[in-house]
Formats: sequence, structure tokens, C-alpha cells
Amino acid sequence: MPNPPTERERMAKEYDAIHNRLFLLQILVLGMLLGIYQFTGASAALANGLASRFGENMWWVSNAVYTLVSVFGFAAFMSPFGFYSSYVLEHHYELSNETVGDWIFDFFKSLLIDLVIATILFSVIYALLRLMPAWWWLAAAAFYILFAVVVSTIAPVIIMPLFHKFEPLAEGELTEAVTKMMTEAGINVVGVFKWGLAERTSTANAAFAGFGKTRRIILGDTLLSGYSQEEILAILAHEVGHYKNKDTFRLMVTSALLALLGFFVAHHCLVWLAAFFGIEHIYDIGAAPIFIFSLFVFSLVSMPVANLHSRRREFAADAYAINRMGSPDALVSAFEKLADQNLSNKEPAAWVEFLLHSHPSMARRIERARQS
Repeated sequence: MPNPPTERERMAKEYDAIHNRLFLLQILVLGMLLGIYQFTGASAALANGLASRFGENMWWVSNAVYTLVSVFGFAAFMSPFGFYSSYVLEHHYELSNETVGDWIFDFFKSLLIDLVIATILFSVIYALLRLMPAWWWLAAAAFYILFAVVVSTIAPVIIMPLFHKFEPLAEGELTEAVTKMMTEAGINVVGVFKWGLAERTSTANAAFAGFGKTRRIILGDTLLSGYSQEEILAILAHEVGHYKNKDTFRLMVTSALLALLGFFVAHHCLVWLAAFFGIEHIYDIGAAPIFIFSLFVFSLVSMPVANLHSRRREFAADAYAINRMGSPDALVSAFEKLADQNLSNKEPAAWVEFLLHSHPSMARRIERARQS
């Protein structure tokens, strides 16, 4: 007879269920907002007003301003969900240490980054729609992947420090062991950094961050304070496994194919729905809600396929870590601690894991690790 769940496991299931319901509710609300924006004529009115203000020859300025206004507006409508999810719930389950002021400051920093990224993406995509209406989706997919690589490269040196403190990990036995592991794996990193999470959260994390010459190892201070050296090395060995298994390249290929298919679907949706709504040109940014909704639906439909591929790569990285460490013990111990500390639902419903989870459940990872 299985042991009854502990209090932390009960809380983890409750926490996970709330987040799943919030995810579904946000999908419905976002879809509704896009429909209202398009069907009421508000999107077309904004686009036409900006075109009149700046003139036809300055269409790129109109598109940029439209993007800024629209993203800001949608962020305002969706912000209550973000506050409830990342502040109220996190405090209720004692996972957050930030004040309301900290949350608001981080929210506006995130919003500023979103505005910059969205403006660049939409400016380029809508320029492609105008300049090559039949084949824009092909060029847009290529640009999207290139842009994602650029953002990944600059993230650890420009974006991530806006939210957390990073400092080189002090010289010592752990730093030497991590450096040795990277050298033996043939991985070039700029250094090992302590990731200041404790100021904001009680959860633990570690990762490779950056791309190419900005690649670095980041270890949360919440991880460093509560995990043994062997457990930390096992977690990093998992990340090394992704590198050795060429998972970054696999992810880029998968993302490129999904982006290509997604933009192809969006192209046909724009052509058909723009005609249905009496929109003369598919490059009219007043039809942007149609474009966004098309990509939104495609991402939801394709998410289980992408997640299935991701879960398989996680299992492969776990297998590498176990082989590298010579035993599953340290990895299993780290998984147990992470699940408890981060309040992860170790055994989500099978359909939830299939549809929503990019990582296998902790229970399945632990079971497979112990069987290795």
C-alpha cells in the first residue's frame, strides 16, 4: 500500500492544479481579447489613425507605434493574472521573498523588454509581409530563429542581470570540480557564477546561460546553500548531457521547423480571414490580431509535440548525468530536494504532463534513474 502524501506533496499538487487552471483561463481571456480587438474595429481604427498621422511612406513608424500601443494594452489587461500567479500564489505557498514594490519594478522591466522585442519582431515581419507577400513566411521563420539566437546570446550579460545579481563563484573545491567537469566535456564557458535568487525566491535552480562566447554556468545561491557538492555536480552533469547530446542544435532544428510551419499556417489564415473581414492587404497591421491568433492556436496545437520531444531529451540528459557520475544516487537525491523545495508536483495527471510539460514528471525521472 503506497504511503500517504506528505504535506509538501499535497501542497505541490494543489499549487500545480491552480496554475493549470490559470493557464486555461489565460488562454480563454487572451483569445477573447484578440477577438474583441479585431471584431470591434479597434485594431483597424488604431492602424488607420496612425497611417493618417504618419503618412503612407512612414508605414514602418505606424507599425512600430501600433505594436507598442497594442502590447502595452494587452499587458495591462493580463497583468492581474501575472500578479496573482507570480506574487499572490508564490507568497501563499511561501515560495517568494519579494515585496509588492519589487514585483511592480520587475513587471515594468519585463514589459519594457517585451515592448522592445515585440517591436523588432513585428517591424521586420510586417516589412516582409509588404515586400514579399507570397514568401514572407519563409523569411520570417529564418529571422525568428536568428533573432532567438541573438537574444539567447545577450541574455546573460544584458537581460538577466536586470532581475538578479550575478557574481563569480568564489574559488574553492566546487569551482574546481565544475571547471574540471567542463574541461573534460570539452565545453568552453566564460566562468561559473552565483545566481542571486534568494532575494526574490526560495526556489532553487541552476543552468547553462548564454550562447557561444557568453555561455556560462549559473548556480542559484538557494542551490549552493542547501545541496551537497555531488548533488550540484549531478545537476550540472545533466546540463552537460544536453551539450554532449547536441540538444541545443536539436532544439534549434525543431524550433525552426515549427516556426516555418507556424508562419505558413499564419500566412494562409491571413489571406483567407483578411478577405473575409474586407482587409485589402495582408500587410495591413490592423489585421495583426488575426495573425497573432493564428500563431497562438498553432502554438497550442503543436505544444504537445514539442513537449514530447523535449521530455525525451531530458531523459537522455539524465542518462548521461548518471553515467558521468557513476551512480544515480546524487541525481535522485537532487531531484527529491528540488521537487520539495520548488513545490513541484511529482506525479501530475498523465494528460497534463502530455499536453503541458516540457520535462518529465519528477516521479518518472526518479524511477528511471533508479532503474539505470
